[in-house]
Amino acid sequence: MSNYPYPAPPPPAAATQRKTPSGRNRRSNRNRKKKKTGFSFSITWWQGCILLLMVVALMMTAFSARQAKISMDTLLDDRETALREYEREVDRHQVKYREWIEYYASVYEIDPAFVAAIIKRESDYDPHAVSYAGAMGLMQFMPDSFEWIAPKFGISADDKEAIYEPENAIKMGCYLLSYITKKYDGDPILTACAYHAGWGNVDSWIKKYSTDGKTLTIAQIPMDDTRYYAGKVLNAYAIYQQYYY
Repeated sequence: MSNYPYPAPPPPAAATQRKTPSGRNRRSNRNRKKKKTGFSFSITWWQGCILLLMVVALMMTAFSARQAKISMDTLLDDRETALREYEREVDRHQVKYREWIEYYASVYEIDPAFVAAIIKRESDYDPHAVSYAGAMGLMQFMPDSFEWIAPKFGISADDKEAIYEPENAIKMGCYLLSYITKKYDGDPILTACAYHAGWGNVDSWIKKYSTDGKTLTIAQIPMDDTRYYAGKVLNAYAIYQQYYY
């Protein structure tokens, strides 16, 4: 006989078997499990409306953001274009005969930047320029204006070629600008208008269109060509003041 006990006999088969549920019970159990683990979602009509409104609001916000970006990009492009154009405009505003401009502007007590602006708009610094109306030289003297001013400088009124000398043109032009500037108390708009259209016209415009009886705005100048001319002179004047004087 062995020293070790025999292993315990296995239990009866009937005792080890577990009762298995019937087919109906198994289906019931599966259904119960599905009911326990399943997920259901339902919303009311007003909750659906709120969700729809939220979606619409999000879409509108996205659209507005896109439009704002487009507008900002357009604004930046426009600013860059305007800056490049202004830089090109500055490059076009070169000054010639600067020593004479500064000297005679000092003699007649006027701003050399304003003289430079008048010359730029009158002849673009071409000493031999002649307009369709017969104005001559750097500062575009009409024959009657030349005949009035020339004798004051010892120049014959018949010597029309003298106006094509840059120094003569600048000297006489500064004298005339000084006269007009004092007449209109240094107002650059009135001075430019008077140089272009004559002070008789300007005096008439002041009486008719000025709101204070003394000045005119660019918009109040009734003649299209003089209004355009004065605007260009002021633009050139600002550039010459900023970059040259």
